Amino acid sequence: MLKKLLKYEFKATARTYGGMYLALLAASVLFGGSVWRWNSTNSDAYSTLVGLLSLVYTAVIIGTVVVTIMTIVQRFYRNLLGREGYLMHTLPVTETQLVTSKLISSTVWSLCSILAACLSFGILAVLMMADMDLLGQLPLMWSIIREAFARYNMEFWGALAFSGVVGFVRMVSVIACIYAACMVGHQFKNHPALAGILSFFVMQYVQGWLEKLLQIGTGVYETAIYSAVGDVGSIETTVSALGYMGSAMVTLGIAVAFGVFWFGLTVWLMRNKLNLE
Repeated sequence: MLKKLLKYEFKATARTYGGMYLALLAASVLFGGSVWRWNSTNSDAYSTLVGLLSLVYTAVIIGTVVVTIMTIVQRFYRNLLGREGYLMHTLPVTETQLVTSKLISSTVWSLCSILAACLSFGILAVLMMADMDLLGQLPLMWSIIREAFARYNMEFWGALAFSGVVGFVRMVSVIACIYAACMVGHQFKNHPALAGILSFFVMQYVQGWLEKLLQIGTGVYETAIYSAVGDVGSIETTVSALGYMGSAMVTLGIAVAFGVFWFGLTVWLMRNKLNLE
């Protein structure tokens, strides 16, 4: 049944996200093309166009973030706590399956939004450098990449990969916290949306405070990464000396614990305190 819920969820959100990604890629193509044309002609007319398209591209990037967050909230609240909830909660599924389907869908679309943004940056960079004879520059670019891999040891790349895992878990934890905040706000008959927003910020504040309290090495490992990126030559001694991986494990454990807690709180409130509109 979870597969059917996921199929329905992706089908219901595909148009929103698909249109948004197309707009993002189109904006990057137009902006990058205008910059390339401006560099080729040095025309004042293209200078004005570049300025306008840069604003458009920035607005689309911001809009992508806003739409992603708003869709996460709206799909959960309207589908499970609004009028649609009368149908959803009569299905032969558990509250855990309902929340899990929302969490998986939101996580996948959030990752897609990040990838779409990265792709748009790549398109923008290629178009801006279109007049630099990219094919001729490929050997130089490849040699730079090989040199970078040679100078950074495996410990660094392992730490970098683990940072991605920690970032992913934190993202899932935040989405679960959004759902928990929606359920807490739903308990208030007056101004549930405001209560949900305040609940989210309070939850995140408490989580952040506990992270600082429990994770002694948080500041240390973040300093290690920033120092390593800023000073390539010191990467081997910096990362290993400050014990990045051990501290990152603590960060990961805290993120997992809070994510599980927010998920459990959401399911418990939905099971025991549900009050549909």
